[in-house]
Amino acid sequence: MTWPHKVSLETGCGSYRVPGFILGLDRSITQHPTSLNGFNCNFRVGFDLSRRWFLGVQAFNATAAGNGSWARKDGDAQLAADGVSGSTAGRTDWKLVGAAFSFGQTFRLRGRVHPFWRAEFGVGKLDVNFRGEFNGCSIEDAGCSFPVIEPAADRVTRIIPIVGGEGGIQIDVPGNIQFRVGPYWNTGFGGNFSARYRF
Repeated sequence: MTWPHKVSLETGCGSYRVPGFILGLDRSITQHPTSLNGFNCNFRVGFDLSRRWFLGVQAFNATAAGNGSWARKDGDAQLAADGVSGSTAGRTDWKLVGAAFSFGQTFRLRGRVHPFWRAEFGVGKLDVNFRGEFNGCSIEDAGCSFPVIEPAADRVTRIIPIVGGEGGIQIDVPGNIQFRVGPYWNTGFGGNFSARYRF
């Protein structure tokens, strides 16, 4: 097999869920939604080292959103300085874009259905945007006779390492096309369906 025939293109999309504890890893965020839900799409260029082992690079775009409380350490300090107390709630939007190097293995069994796995390592840009409303009272207003209600917005941007993985089933169909389906992890988890074309 010549090297052009070892090259493949693959694209896929799937569900995406970010557990709340991931947001909590940023210690500046003290309150956040319990989870965020959305979609993850990716594009991969692969190279077959052998009939079983393969390498690849991928670009991905993962978006998710969720409703709930929100607070930052600096925001809590600002509220105290302003002499008010209360809570902030609204919608949190998550966007993670990045690129990763991958390697994996396809288990060659008889027939057209094969298990596979791959591991991924890369870097991503995380953009978290919050929009909601603050509801509270002046610290001096013991009975909260004059509620303080104001719009609230916040943004957190980070460059983060990517450590991911995927496993599942590969189905070979005529025309050098393969379909892959299975669960994955990429700073969040879900199920991915992809189509792969081999030259």
